[in-house]
Amino acid sequence: MTRVPLLQNRYVRIGLVALVLLFLLLVLLAPATGQKTSGSTYNRAPEGYLGWYAYMEAQGTPVQRWRRPLDTLLEQPRVEAPQTLIRIYPGLVNQFQAWDRNWLEGWLADGNTFIALGLDAPIRDAPFTSRLTSDFGDVMVKTRRREEVPVNSDRHLLGDEHGAVVWENDDAASGRFIVALTPHLAANAYLDEPGNLAFLADLATQAGGPIWVDEYLHGFKAADVIVEETVNSWGAYLARTPVKIALIQLAIVLSIFLLAQNRRLGNLTPIKAPKIDNSKAYIEALAAVLHKAESTPFLVETITKAERSRLQTALGFHQANIDDSTLQDAWTEQTGQSHQALTPLLQPPQVPQKRADATLKAWLEKLQRLRQTPIR
Repeated sequence: MTRVPLLQNRYVRIGLVALVLLFLLLVLLAPATGQKTSGSTYNRAPEGYLGWYAYMEAQGTPVQRWRRPLDTLLEQPRVEAPQTLIRIYPGLVNQFQAWDRNWLEGWLADGNTFIALGLDAPIRDAPFTSRLTSDFGDVMVKTRRREEVPVNSDRHLLGDEHGAVVWENDDAASGRFIVALTPHLAANAYLDEPGNLAFLADLATQAGGPIWVDEYLHGFKAADVIVEETVNSWGAYLARTPVKIALIQLAIVLSIFLLAQNRRLGNLTPIKAPKIDNSKAYIEALAAVLHKAESTPFLVETITKAERSRLQTALGFHQANIDDSTLQDAWTEQTGQSHQALTPLLQPPQVPQKRADATLKAWLEKLQRLRQTPIR
């Protein structure tokens, strides 16, 4: 009579241990997102740079995304024109966190340009929101930090009487080393400020060569890099782990497995009859009514509206009222496919009554392929 409570307590303890282990695994394996993607050209949020990336493409000077460790950039075949590398930090960092001096000296020694956005500096007696004058119009910045660089100096690229917000560091031997105090110099939040976009574009294009944006900094990595880093991390872990500890871990895993398979802890749980899916039954009944009533045009119109709303949300427009041309342009930009791929959605078929089922089925298959198209 007392065995059932003991078994129940044992199950509770096993369940609690399993939940704790699951929580630890989720914490350790959860992807690093959120703040880390601030400043990324893949990010369409206000702190992202997707708008500036599109602006550069429209200007005919596309930006290339670098998704590997920076030291491998030096191993690339050299080009005739100097290259430009831009690092947009997720938050303010000091100069010891911002760059590897050994790597940077090699990059600048080849005559290349390095632009760092988001360096920390002292707070001055300056307004938080300022419109700074540049050759490309006013540049809006929201920071009270300034660097002590004389206004009349060639190194002073953007600032006011309180100091510089963007300046050229004089540490570079042959290349150019440009630093900005704000990481949001040309972020999506300033798309309505043409001076911000044009100012950063001018800094990036002055060298005349390829322009790289470090996306590895924001956690975006090439597929082969992910595989290599995963293998190296597991290999290093196994190399450092003594055999005794590895055997203990294996014994713990086997014990948990055997305990889970031990049926003597209690009676077998009877198989319950599957529950009826009310949603599925309702959909099937509604489909039968619409088919019998020959309401195919109504069905096509309803599905078209729903699929268009879903696609707009996936492309970042949500419930905005946009025309077909804008939707096609966004589709092409984010999927790389042509405008014609959206024809089944934008121009739904006129379903004849004689072959309604076949026409509707073919149309739905095309919509299904649209759903499966990956959107960046």
